[in-house]
Amino acid sequence: MKTSFEKSDEVDNEKFLKLCDRLSAFLLKTRKRNLALALQGDDDFSNELTGEDFATFEQDLTSGMQLTPYDQLRIQARVRNFLKSSN
Repeated sequence: MKTSFEKSDEVDNEKFLKLCDRLSAFLLKTRKRNLALALQGDDDFSNELTGEDFATFEQDLTSGMQLTPYDQLRIQARVRNFLKSSN
């Protein structure tokens, strides 16, 4: 039988994991977009790269891109601080 403390830990762990996943996904998406925008260029031909063409360019360019272990540690530290302050 679980004590109330163990149930609380389980809920906190679930919150922690969900927040880490959400922040990781947001950071990765933002980095991919910023990289694609930076490498798009600003010459005459770059203006033609819009909408679906840009989305394809971004997807192909950033395929396999991942966050570093340092990024993950920073995200986890921020989530811990957030959860501490919300309790």
